Amino acid sequence: MTRNPITFTLAAVCCLLISLEAFAQAPQQPSPWQFTFQLGGAHQSQVDLKDTEGGFTTDRWFASAGLDYGWSRRDSVGISVGAGRSNYEFDEDTLLGGGIPWGKIEDQRLSFTGRFGFGETGSMIIVPSIRLNKESNASSSDARSYGLLAAAFWRISDTLTIGPGLGVFTRLEDSTRVFPILAIDWKFAEKWSLSTGRGLAASQGPGLTLDYQLTPSWSLGLTGRYEDVEFRLDDEGPAPNGIGRDQSFPLVLSARLEAKPNLAFSIFAGVELGGRLTLLDEFDKEVQESDYDPAALFGATFEIKF
Repeated sequence: MTRNPITFTLAAVCCLLISLEAFAQAPQQPSPWQFTFQLGGAHQSQVDLKDTEGGFTTDRWFASAGLDYGWSRRDSVGISVGAGRSNYEFDEDTLLGGGIPWGKIEDQRLSFTGRFGFGETGSMIIVPSIRLNKESNASSSDARSYGLLAAAFWRISDTLTIGPGLGVFTRLEDSTRVFPILAIDWKFAEKWSLSTGRGLAASQGPGLTLDYQLTPSWSLGLTGRYEDVEFRLDDEGPAPNGIGRDQSFPLVLSARLEAKPNLAFSIFAGVELGGRLTLLDEFDKEVQESDYDPAALFGATFEIKF
């Protein structure tokens, strides 16, 4: 009997939530050190390719762990490691590039974070990272990319912090993507806020979240971001040792429960818009690309800090 990996992910999240509830209730002493663990899974529904035969569905999971040291309220440094997998299930009649383009994609990440205050109201954040994105049997040496997120922002008032930023990410074949960032935390009305948030396993750069605080523990959020993921392919399939790319604009509604200050659980559902798959050969020449229909998306995340 075939078992859906998302079912296992959601079950694991629920089990962790229950088993760690006792830990969350224990009194915690203030410490400059903070450990964070996140786990999440998502399912993208079956969707048809527009410009060729076939369609696909995707199951994703990602886990990360981070350690931060803060020597003041505005200054800290940290390190984070993460790993995940995206399982693409293409229809048998798919002809992207002449066949089924790829299967299981691995995602590994290492990043460092520095947050520093300057002046009376200014702060800055710097996040360099290295990523490994590849099909299961592809070469790791040809699957690395590097990135840097940086932003400076100022506390304008008790309800508004805002500032500019920049993202710089290398691609797998000797090119670089540069894009602007808006860093914002704006409580523009009672219970309403607009903020920048990366989200679990975001591909590149932050998105924007409109948040409504239902109760002290429950909140609703509407998040949008541009996703652009590329990965090295193995030596089989229609583009041996080539590159696959999945681009989309997911728009999701989430419900978040903060059971304790250091324990949170959320569920989300939404739609992926503007989706496009691209297949490149090993010389970075396009083999074929195809848009795909809007796809339903749902999943859950879990987070604990101590």
